Amino acid sequence: MYNLDHQQVIHLPPDELVVHPRLIEIYGEDEDRPLLSASIQREMRILVPIEVSARTGVNVVIAGKCRLQIAKKLGFATVPVFFGEYSGEEEELKALYDFNIHREEKTHFQRFIEGAYWEPQLKEQAKERQRENARRLNDRKQLTKCSNLNTSSDDISSQESRELPVLKEVAKKVKLSVGSYHKGKKVYEFISQLKDEGKLRSVAALQQELNRSIDTAYKFVRDERREKVLDAIERGEVNTIREGNTLVRTGSRNPWRKIEVGQVYLFKKEPRPDFFQQARVIKITNEFVIFAFRNSKTNDLETISLRPSSIDATLQEEPSVKERARILRLLEKFGSIYPLRVALTEMLKITNLTMEEERFLAYLETGKYEEMIREREIEFEIARNENTKDCCAA
Repeated sequence: MYNLDHQQVIHLPPDELVVHPRLIEIYGEDEDRPLLSASIQREMRILVPIEVSARTGVNVVIAGKCRLQIAKKLGFATVPVFFGEYSGEEEELKALYDFNIHREEKTHFQRFIEGAYWEPQLKEQAKERQRENARRLNDRKQLTKCSNLNTSSDDISSQESRELPVLKEVAKKVKLSVGSYHKGKKVYEFISQLKDEGKLRSVAALQQELNRSIDTAYKFVRDERREKVLDAIERGEVNTIREGNTLVRTGSRNPWRKIEVGQVYLFKKEPRPDFFQQARVIKITNEFVIFAFRNSKTNDLETISLRPSSIDATLQEEPSVKERARILRLLEKFGSIYPLRVALTEMLKITNLTMEEERFLAYLETGKYEEMIREREIEFEIARNENTKDCCAA
């Protein structure tokens, strides 16, 4: 039902397509997919058609939200579309989850949203198999009238549960270990409970903790002090589970408690002439918070050490979320090349990149650097072979 027949692919203007609300609910409205974006920009076309349902009279995107988003940004006049045939909403949802199961760069929370859909589906399939096995055994019993085939449905259920463990199937679908899925599911269910209670600050804090570490979030949910921590978060005394744990454990409201490495602050006035007012925390010592400021004339990074009581600044939302994600991916790729590692690590200290720095990242993402390395390796190999021939001739 979901296989694409490229003879049926047509091209439509992007504005004639509407993204399914469930895709936005799970993955967000505006995603950053640099590798996909670079691929589409390089080809200047979308290779895999966008899956669409027109069941309700509206062209609803079932799979291809990011491709459509990138096409709009690049100004494509049309995009390739395949119209799937769906009998109802449930069939559309099944296709939506099927198509997006192999998505890259999912958060833990997104995986558990997917798991919440798949688990009842797979449980129903397991029950149907149990019923089918029971029918077959009863048929055999009627045919053979053998007393040793008098197998109870409980035995069948137990046998089937061993053969088809639903948790294991769901964990495999969302690409987590069974243990991690079991723990994370408890956290996800607790987050859903908090949402029903209207504790949205706590929801955001625990969701952030789950995305950071499933084990840590699970330990928190099982901690007897969790309600005190969540109460502090709801009152606005702290913003994260980590801060709340520290506050409840020590009772301390010292000036260090909200300061973390990586945060960006906007100072009320320039700390030094020619400095931008925005700076990132790059280190915290026993006495000082060390900020990286950018010189507005040279664009160099310079550091200033301040005591918490001297910090006349407000915490800002991260201004470089997408850029930092790109830098971290490039660090994984080029971490073994020392000069590049140093350059990329320094870029993580910057709050906003210049156009030239953006171009530097874009160049590294094109694959041309790796191509250059391969060409140089070939040149060295040729030179080495020629030297070997010369030595043999001599």
